[in-house]
Amino acid sequence: MDSGDERGVNPPEAGRQGRKWKTAERLLASLAALIAVIGGAVVAVKWVTQDKPVEKEQRLVEQLRPGQTLERAIEIIGDKPHYSEGLRSGNRLYQYNRKWERVQLLVDPDNISVLSVGIFADNTDFRPSFRLGGAHLTINRTPYAEAPGEPPAFVFGGCGAHSGDYFEGRPDLALAAGGGSIAVGIHDSHRGSVTMDPVCAALQAVPKGCVPGSFEEVDPSPGMGTECLTSAPAGAFRKATAVAAAIITKQVELTQDMFHSPYVLAGGND
Repeated sequence: MDSGDERGVNPPEAGRQGRKWKTAERLLASLAALIAVIGGAVVAVKWVTQDKPVEKEQRLVEQLRPGQTLERAIEIIGDKPHYSEGLRSGNRLYQYNRKWERVQLLVDPDNISVLSVGIFADNTDFRPSFRLGGAHLTINRTPYAEAPGEPPAFVFGGCGAHSGDYFEGRPDLALAAGGGSIAVGIHDSHRGSVTMDPVCAALQAVPKGCVPGSFEEVDPSPGMGTECLTSAPAGAFRKATAVAAAIITKQVELTQDMFHSPYVLAGGND
């Protein structure tokens, strides 16, 4: 018969088994806590590194290229053009009004091939980059004086009460700069954070006759007076002011069709 001292006493094996289970529970709890910490860190990293909407838009327009089909350009943007206009040349101009910028696609008379791509920033935090051969151009970051094809072959522009524009044409780029032609400048209609104030201050002070008011008034003879680009106001503005628009084409010449105001075109759609 069992003595009273022996009743309710667990054998040594049972005690050891209980300690093992408690150890396993602690290990599982520690592992679960570690997994939670790692999971939280992954979420935090994803949140920190997630592209901002403006960065996604920059990557989108960086895919647009002259020489693409209109169908491909529409596929990249993921939306039908908001406006279109038939031009006297037979070409057609398509336009998108986006949150940070306006995009123009000049298309050939067959409505197939994109002849030029125009990107016109409305906001200074919109900064798409384009590679032109071995050169780079970033809207709202690259100064006029550092744009590919420096110095420009021509300039034109003016400041009005409600809108203004200024462009520098760089036709027939060297192969090292990608070939084709580009124009850099600004279209301002008092929308967003883009402003023509530095441009207008320079235009008012450059030597008389240096800057025609429109593309139609540009002197077709090659070259332009260096004083137009290096005089004190022009030289300072061109070194310190970033371009806010770019027109890119594979053609060796820039044409009037490429310089339609994105704010005038938005007023009608045919």
